[in-house]
Amino acid sequence: MILENYNMGAYNLHFIKTNKFKTISVEIDFRRLEKKEDTTIRNLLKMALIDSNFEYKNQRDLIIATENLYDIKISSILSRLGNYSNLSFRTKFLNEKYTEDNMNEESIRFLLDLIFKPNIDNNSFVEIDKIKNKLKKSIVLTRDNKLKYAILKLFETTKNMPYSYNTMGNVDDLKNIDGKMLYEYYNKVINEDLIDIYVVGNFDTKGMKDIFKNYFNVKTFKKQNNNFIVKELIPRKRIVKYKEYDDVNQTQVTLLCSLHALSEYERNYVIKVYSHILGGSSNSVLFQNIREKNSYAYYVNSDVKAYDNIMIIYSGIEKENIEKVLKLMKIALLKMEKGDFSNDDMNAAVLTMVNSVEASLDSPFGMISQAMSQALINPDDINTKIKKYQNIKKEEIIAVAKKVKLHTVLTLEQGGSDEEDKS
Repeated sequence: MILENYNMGAYNLHFIKTNKFKTISVEIDFRRLEKKEDTTIRNLLKMALIDSNFEYKNQRDLIIATENLYDIKISSILSRLGNYSNLSFRTKFLNEKYTEDNMNEESIRFLLDLIFKPNIDNNSFVEIDKIKNKLKKSIVLTRDNKLKYAILKLFETTKNMPYSYNTMGNVDDLKNIDGKMLYEYYNKVINEDLIDIYVVGNFDTKGMKDIFKNYFNVKTFKKQNNNFIVKELIPRKRIVKYKEYDDVNQTQVTLLCSLHALSEYERNYVIKVYSHILGGSSNSVLFQNIREKNSYAYYVNSDVKAYDNIMIIYSGIEKENIEKVLKLMKIALLKMEKGDFSNDDMNAAVLTMVNSVEASLDSPFGMISQAMSQALINPDDINTKIKKYQNIKKEEIIAVAKKVKLHTVLTLEQGGSDEEDKS
């Protein structure tokens, strides 16, 4: 894999040269600071742009067009990178080496036409009601996944942090969006968002650059600002506990831990190994003590979000075991601080991290994820990442463990009414 980066003024091109695939994969990212008020309309735009355009007015027309381009794949994703909302448009298609001349250009033009030639009339997106209804269903269905819903309610307790609201948006905001408002926001995205383009495959650099020079219709220069790290939560002397109630078969216990004063090295490497030892597998400290030894939980895991400066612990249990499980979770955090885990635990966690990095090279969008990390967040290349993981020492994990502080507890239980208490 060879990574080439080019500053094109209004956007950045990242070419990932490899002979590993018969396809060319492209991801175009529009990035801006995350704002709660943008979440719903940004999701709607993500859907509208690949639903139809000026030439293909409906899904049937689009399907026929994709089949004519050797079954080209098109998708859109809205994600968050720390402080930033990242709106991505993706395509994967057969390299013209295996189809016919100029198909790379035709395929990329197809994606760019979806982005730059939307289905509008009189400065308004047309026929967006069906897209709004589809998004509304997705927002409402958030509540059906009880674990995700519990974590969402846990994050909501942090008020205005970038992770404190439903990434799908909310129904009330959706009601107020019309075609003109969506088109106005679309123009803001095109003209104001920071833009990065990633291309993976076996292609000629000059020819690929010429395609984007000719067809990528953004000329506005923007000042780059890659401050991804979300500010730390203010430490609490007393842990705040919340209870939410719903129709659930099992109680969801969720803990929010704040991370403090992590170094760049700790954030990129050590905290991930720490989290895996704590709750990343069936051999983890949490799983062994809560599930295996005591049979209190159906599952128990931890998940670190290093660029948000938080970690979450979550478990599905019987309601009568809440206090027992919370006690064991707190004990597990103390065990990590004391280094009460084996070298085998640490080596297994490191191996998992290394395997994850290596596995990213097996798919085009895995390569893009690594290239994005290298370009925007962590400048280390893959070989350096692997070496740094392999060289992590136990005392470094213990040092990181002392920077993890329990902040908030939320349980999602059957019946009752909402309440809050402190302990």
